[in-house]
Amino acid sequence: MASAHCLLISALLLCASAATVKKNVFALWNLEEMARCALNHTALEYNNYGCWCGVGGSGTPVDDIDDCCMHHDKCYDAAVDDGDCFDVEIEYVDGYSWSCDNHVPVCSQDAGQSKCQKALCKCDHDVVTCWAKFPAPTVKPSCKKRMALNFHY
Repeated sequence: MASAHCLLISALLLCASAATVKKNVFALWNLEEMARCALNHTALEYNNYGCWCGVGGSGTPVDDIDDCCMHHDKCYDAAVDDGDCFDVEIEYVDGYSWSCDNHVPVCSQDAGQSKCQKALCKCDHDVVTCWAKFPAPTVKPSCKKRMALNFHY
């Protein structure tokens, strides 16, 4: 009898951990899937584009596409500053619900969604909508940052 309980508990834990992993993996791909929905191409097209698209971001956007990415980064920052999300890389661990309706991403208004999930969905929705105003990039302009040299005497 004890081994049957052990087996049942193990099976439940395995299912629960699989559901958690699926949600976290899904969180990594929300923006990717929204781009596929609205643009018919991958969000990776914008990775390492200009000063703001990709990891991090600073400086003056090189063009309108880069400006979309700057607003996206600042949208995530605002979600943290407003207290909707914790100050961690939450976009990688907090999935949200949305649907694709005739090539239009629609964020879920489900009461079960946290303020953070709703904020992140809106940020991703807004950047994809912004990118949709422009043709898919065929080249990736680099950020024109001046390197400051510090000489220590």
